[in-house]
Amino acid sequence: MTQLSKHFSLEEMTKSSTASRMGIDNTPNEEQIENLKAICENILEPLREYYESRPITITSGFRSPELSEAIKSSRNSQHCKGEAVDLECIHASTAEVAFWIEKNLDFDQLILEFYKPGDPNSGWVHVSYKDEGNRKSTLTASKINGKTVYTKGLNV
Repeated sequence: MTQLSKHFSLEEMTKSSTASRMGIDNTPNEEQIENLKAICENILEPLREYYESRPITITSGFRSPELSEAIKSSRNSQHCKGEAVDLECIHASTAEVAFWIEKNLDFDQLILEFYKPGDPNSGWVHVSYKDEGNRKSTLTASKINGKTVYTKGLNV
């Protein structure tokens, strides 16, 4: 198992049941691995330290352009560069995790995705990190009339 940081491995950052099912190669190149290391060190490790024994589950890390296309996402997604991760933190509200990241970490984009107030386990957090030029952009993604709508800020 290749470690990207103390608590996070390359395997968990590239794991995809869709890639496995469809025979898609989801192997990052050296630059993408360096970006994955940076997001692990600058986002995931501080989050892990803050939440101590509560597991952090990576629901989507690196995605090859082919995988991204297969799941109806963009080939230009920061996931394809190794700069983004979707996560959940067991025993912590999804909104709480997003607000903690916003207040305490440097990031490029932070999206509270499909969180439903009153349901602390709903949705997930998307966060991206770049070595330089982080925008600290925050958004909330919601489904409205079957379409994904993004609003500025973390709205709960």
